[in-house]
This record gives sequence, structure tokens and C-alpha cells, in this order.
Amino acid sequence: MKDLGEFWAAGKPTYDPAAIRAPTMLVVGEWDAITPPTMAPEIFRRLTAAKHRRMVVLSEGAHFMSNEKNRMHLIREVQHFLEEPAQ
Repeated sequence: MKDLGEFWAAGKPTYDPAAIRAPTMLVVGEWDAITPPTMAPEIFRRLTAAKHRRMVVLSEGAHFMSNEKNRMHLIREVQHFLEEPAQ
């Protein structure tokens, strides 16, 4: 966590999205102030090696969607992604 904080504060990436080859789902909450939805398209665009990728913005979601009132929406979206046939 210390390294992550130092990298984040310096504006340095901790990973390269272009190196990810696994199916990837990027989930963002509409109300997330920590990682706002405006950041997601750039990360999604850089997932060039992931053949199967998806970006979902969940309405009324903040940073801790799994603990929020609409968590079932998150769970359904993730389950649907995981159950899709491999491409």
C-alpha cells in the first residue's frame, strides 16, 4: 500500500493496461470520487491485448459498490461477464 500511495501521488502508473491479456471487465461507479468515471475510457482504450473486454458504469455507485444499496446490480453484471462463452 505504501508503494501504491507513492506511485499514485507521483502520477506514475502501477501497471500497464496494454500488458493485460485476460478477459477484462472495468466497472466504475457513477458517483465514484476516488476513481471517477472520467478516468475509465482511457484505461479501457489502453487494454489493447485483452481480446474480450467490457466497461460498465453503474448508476448511483460510488467506490465501494459491493457494500452499497445497489450491490446486486454489480453482482449481476460481473456474473454475466463471467458466464459469457470464451472468445
